[in-house]
Amino acid sequence: MTNTAARAEQAPTPRDHRVPGERQTKLFWITFALSWIAVGLAQGIVNVAVPQLLREWDPATATANLSVLLTIGGLATLLATPIFGRLSDRSRSRLGLRRPWILAGSLIAFSGYLFSAFAPTPQWLWVGIVLNYVGWGAVAMAQHSMFADQIHARVRAIMSAVTGASQTVGILVGTSITGLLGGMGQVGMFLIPGSIAVVLSLLLFLTLRDLHRTDTPPRLDLRALVSTFWLNPRKHPDFAWAWICRFLMTSSVVTITSYLYLTIAVRFHIEDAAAIAGLMTVGTALFTVANLLFAFVFGVISDRTMRRKPSIVFGAFLSAAGLLTAVATPDTLFFLIGITLVGAGQGAFISADVALMTETLPSFDEAGKDLGIVALSYLLPAILVPALGFMLTRIGSPTGENFAALYVAAFVMAVLSGLSVLKVKSVR
Repeated sequence: MTNTAARAEQAPTPRDHRVPGERQTKLFWITFALSWIAVGLAQGIVNVAVPQLLREWDPATATANLSVLLTIGGLATLLATPIFGRLSDRSRSRLGLRRPWILAGSLIAFSGYLFSAFAPTPQWLWVGIVLNYVGWGAVAMAQHSMFADQIHARVRAIMSAVTGASQTVGILVGTSITGLLGGMGQVGMFLIPGSIAVVLSLLLFLTLRDLHRTDTPPRLDLRALVSTFWLNPRKHPDFAWAWICRFLMTSSVVTITSYLYLTIAVRFHIEDAAAIAGLMTVGTALFTVANLLFAFVFGVISDRTMRRKPSIVFGAFLSAAGLLTAVATPDTLFFLIGITLVGAGQGAFISADVALMTETLPSFDEAGKDLGIVALSYLLPAILVPALGFMLTRIGSPTGENFAALYVAAFVMAVLSGLSVLKVKSVR
């Protein structure tokens, strides 16, 4: 199999048509997409099961507890994932560079579902969510690294669309299954869909023809470890602007998805958990259909033209328009129309986003580490958004029910995301 020494001799760059990995089987491409569905499933489980459980325990503190829980989980992932990427690049395991992290991450995530399923208090639930977030963080690091290891530039946009759409489908499935299993209590909500997600992830472990490192990596000292979290923006301005673009758009979307359950309950005065989950499922379904359609259309356009920025700008602005529509009136129809537009915008955005990030990498030599820094662009929002949400929802509402302020903030971040990608010069 391809080793690191051979990879150095080939010296592919992020924007040419070569990759260091060997030819994969057709089954790999299927399981690669399924692994992204698994990550979406995991997000869907958290989006429904956690706020529902917190509301059952104490409705008055549900928003505050959700914010704290998401912040703790996000912080754990933020610290762990880039380090996983650095260690993955240096791995000399017989399993390869990425496969050990898919396996370990899946098992850690499953242990998180076990903790969450039997947690008697919010504090125990925090333990389960931290394990869950860290585990899926390891899997996500390996997934993103494969865009540098295995996926050619000429198909990166369409694969970005496929993986983004797969994750969106996973969120829909996770939201639907978890909502349907609500009557079974927290054990059913966490363990059944969680087990499905873990199995889907492990299929990628079984089918990936991984890279293997045969040389001895440089010694990992404290300075190298600290550099895991940093890439000089002055030396690599395009990477920095692409990172900012993704960070802002991810923050915009996380602002909505993290509080969607509570937004529906409070904004439309719905008390029944099944009715909340039902409306959430409809909204997620509309989001998903629009996301899939626009992702594939714009993914094909991006690959054929080799232009990434137009899809990202259009997607960001369409998402912003959807957010304004969703918050403009307390009518459920306009809310669902807005969510649909956000889904369409996200589809256009993700069709080229991963390709843009991969093609602005400094090199492929430390793809795991650098894509670990890319991971910060969607991990940081998991920490910052709950803190922001905690403050915004309390503007004029001591109990934290001003969800309109969240949508306005998400709108601003989507617009800034579209503007920031225009600063990227090396990729069209």
